[in-house]
Amino acid sequence: MNQFWKNLTKVMTTSYLVWACFGFICLDLAFKAAYPYLRLSAYNSPNRSWVWWAVRDFHQSTEKPDVVLLGSSLMMAALHNGDATYLNLPQNVAVHHRSSLLEELWQNQSGNKIRTFAFAIGGQMVSDAYALTSTLLVGQKKPKLLVYGIAPRDFMDNTLTSPASTETFRYMSRLGGLKDVAWQSRPTFWEQVEYGLACVSPIYEHRLDFVYLQHHYVQALLKHLTGFQNPDEVHTPFVVRRQALLELPEDQGINDLMVMPDKEYKYDDNSAEYRMRYRAFKPKLFEVQVAFLERLLRYCQTEGIELCLVNMPLTVDNVKLMPPGFYDSYKQRVLGLTNKYQARFIDLNDTAIFSKTDFADSVHMNGNGGVKFFRALSTKIAPASRLATGQHGVTQ
Repeated sequence: MNQFWKNLTKVMTTSYLVWACFGFICLDLAFKAAYPYLRLSAYNSPNRSWVWWAVRDFHQSTEKPDVVLLGSSLMMAALHNGDATYLNLPQNVAVHHRSSLLEELWQNQSGNKIRTFAFAIGGQMVSDAYALTSTLLVGQKKPKLLVYGIAPRDFMDNTLTSPASTETFRYMSRLGGLKDVAWQSRPTFWEQVEYGLACVSPIYEHRLDFVYLQHHYVQALLKHLTGFQNPDEVHTPFVVRRQALLELPEDQGINDLMVMPDKEYKYDDNSAEYRMRYRAFKPKLFEVQVAFLERLLRYCQTEGIELCLVNMPLTVDNVKLMPPGFYDSYKQRVLGLTNKYQARFIDLNDTAIFSKTDFADSVHMNGNGGVKFFRALSTKIAPASRLATGQHGVTQ
C-alpha cells in the first residue's frame, strides 16, 4: 500500500499534465482576483451584432421608453421599411431603434405623445424576447407597454439548435441575466459541459473579454499606423462588405445596411429558406419556446408591464409551407397563455388587411406594407391601452 502511494506521488510530481493543470488553476484564481480591477464592461463585445447596436443605444439613452417593440425580422422589416417609406428617408438599421410612424399615429389617435424603442432583431426566438425583457426592461427602463410581434417560426425554427445558441441569448447571458434558465436553455450534453466549465473557470467564463481586448488593441494599432481615427469611416467596397456579411453575420458595421423608401414593387420568393426552417417539427423545441412565452407573460404581469402579443402578417404561401395543423395549434397555445395571464392578443394575419403586394417576400413586409401594419396596429392598440389616458405619455 505504501508503494502505491509512493508511485502515485511520483507520477503526480513528475507529470507535465498535473503541473499544467496546477498552473492553470493558479492562473485562474489570480485572474478571478484581478478581474474587478480590469474595469471591463459586460456591454463590451467583440461582435457588433444587431442586438449589440440595440442594447448600446438603449443603455446610453437617458429617456425612458413608454412602448417597447419586440419581434424577429418580421417586425424589423415593418419598422425600418415602414419608417423609410413614411418619412421618405433612408433608415440606418444599426442605429434606427424607434418607430416614428407609430409615435405619430399614436398621438393622432389618443392625443398624447409617447416614446418608443425597438428591440426588433432578425432571428429572434421567444427565448430571446424573454432574455431581452427580463434582463433590460427593469427599474427605470421598464416601459408601460410591451408590443411583441410573434409568428410560428419563433417557436419552431429548424435551424436552431437550442435557445442558448442565439447571439441575443449569449449577449444577455453576458450581461448577467438568465441564470435561472441557464441549464434548461442548453439541452445538449456539450452545451451543458461548456456552461459548467464557464461556471468554475473565470478565464473561460470571460473568454470574450480577451477577444474584445484583442480587437481593441488591433484597432488602436491600426489607428496609429494608418491615421484613421474611426475605422467605421473607412468606405469598404460593396463586394467586400457583402462577403463580410456572409462570413461574419454576427458582426455589422455602422453603415452595412441602409433601408430605402419603396419606389417600386418587388417580390423575392424565399419559400426554399422557409421550407427548410419548417422542414421538421421538433416538439421539444416547441414546448421549450412555449415555456419561455409563459415566463415572459408572467414577468410582465408581475412587473406591471402591459403586454400585447401581435400575430404578425404572413402570406398564404408561407403558411402552406408549415406542417399540417401547426399554425392552428400555435395560435391555440398562444391564445390560451394570453388569456391565462390577462394579456392582449391582436391577430393581424388577415388577408382582408394585407395582400401579397404588401410583402417583399413570403414573410417580410415592404415599405407600404410596413406603413399599413403600423396603421392597423395603432388603430387596435392605442385606444385600449393604459397609455391612451395620457397618464404615462410624454409631455414636451
